[in-house]
Amino acid sequence: MTKNRRSLWWGTLTLTGAAITSRGLGMVYRVLLARFLGAEGLGLYQMIFPLFIALVTLSVAGTPVAISQMVADDQVDPLPLLQRARMIVLSITIPVMIIIVFAARPIVLQLYHDPRFVPLLLILTPALLAIAFSSVLRGFFLGQQMMTVPSLAQVVEQIVRVIFLVVLLHFAADHLIQNRIAIATALIPIGEGISLLILAIGFYQWQRPARTLPETPSRPASTPAPTVVSHRAILRMSLPIMFSRLLGSLIGVIEAALIPRQLRRHGFSEIRAVAYFGKVTGMALPLILFPTALTVALSTNLIPAVAKAHARHDRQAIAGLIQESLSATAYLTVPVTAILLILGTALDDWVFHGNLQPTVFIPLTLGAFFLYFDIALAGILRGLGRTDIPLHNDLISTGAEVAMILAFASPEGLAAAIAVGFISSWWLNLRATARLTGIHLPWLKILMKPGLATVPMVLAVPLWERWASLHHLARSVELTAGLAIAAVIYLMALRLTGVQWSRLL
Repeated sequence: MTKNRRSLWWGTLTLTGAAITSRGLGMVYRVLLARFLGAEGLGLYQMIFPLFIALVTLSVAGTPVAISQMVADDQVDPLPLLQRARMIVLSITIPVMIIIVFAARPIVLQLYHDPRFVPLLLILTPALLAIAFSSVLRGFFLGQQMMTVPSLAQVVEQIVRVIFLVVLLHFAADHLIQNRIAIATALIPIGEGISLLILAIGFYQWQRPARTLPETPSRPASTPAPTVVSHRAILRMSLPIMFSRLLGSLIGVIEAALIPRQLRRHGFSEIRAVAYFGKVTGMALPLILFPTALTVALSTNLIPAVAKAHARHDRQAIAGLIQESLSATAYLTVPVTAILLILGTALDDWVFHGNLQPTVFIPLTLGAFFLYFDIALAGILRGLGRTDIPLHNDLISTGAEVAMILAFASPEGLAAAIAVGFISSWWLNLRATARLTGIHLPWLKILMKPGLATVPMVLAVPLWERWASLHHLARSVELTAGLAIAAVIYLMALRLTGVQWSRLL
């Protein structure tokens, strides 16, 4: 295995470990948050959160990806690059914060028609400044393929939020009940501040003159002097990413505004519609999207890795990165999708008490299966320097999703709309990747081994469910043991297909 590929997979392993830990803590946090806020409170929290993410995306301006790709180029001087990127994000973030402070009420009333969201938006505003600085430092560490610091920041941020929420659950007095949504919202800027502190300490350690880090070898004397990147170059690369992610954030805002309204058209009361939105977006989707811990880590690392191979015009290396990343995605997501189709609603009930119908949960699960691969494909396209293509494809898929949300008012129709958005984005990015690289993606080879290994697992889990039901086992024992049995059977079956453990890792 080449050094670059080892760096890719070691970085991916580090980020994936941190992401899985963070997602696990995030799942615990979601359970605690649901108990702390209740279904309606969680629904309100989930409705304001997409607007916050849209503001974050606008403030960050796509700089992490642009910086990571530029830093990966050994010809770029990183310190002036970071200074210019910091000026860019501050020139956007500070005006955004000022607008929010003075226009929070009209913004909220225009979007949600509910004044309860005004203090929540104001509470979230300080987090924008912390995230703006963090984005610059995070992009630098990812470009240097120094994954430990951003991974540590990600995990500690979640730990702090979980600890705060546990303390609040045990010690919150009765007079705080009316303010619980505001308290839960305040945990976001607190966590982001902790994350920024860790990233800043890590950058200070890197910047010390006496540093000797294996990840940043000294430049040979024969190497040309590093170039200084202009503001325009940073914006040229970062703006398409910003618009693409802003579009994704805006679809969240649109969903938060339209879905409760459409549910009211279907006969739901306002309280029930908000609570149902909270169950779907705050309970079911975090459970379904848990595998994105791997795919997001892969996408993050693929950008600088593919960028280096693309700069060398190394088509073989690009093909290898694409196939390996999609195969790694398949090894995890194929069995997870099968388990979610079999046990998903039961797991959702056990963890969150969501009580969602299979007719809602199953379309979301099937759509998410394509999203898992779409995240990796978007990373590949950005690594190829075509940050505009995911934006264009997101526009099309978002239009299809919004059209379906407007057309259907039932819970099943709304779940299908979200799934269609996932699937259409995957298809468009897949076609673009094949067209740009000229590489035929061997989907049969990618899916065959994990698919074959999933078959005995799918047959065994219902048998276990039936046996556990006849013996009246506790639901927690039944589901936990069922997941363990599924994992063991899948890994054994995967080994029988010829997959080596070292290769799987």
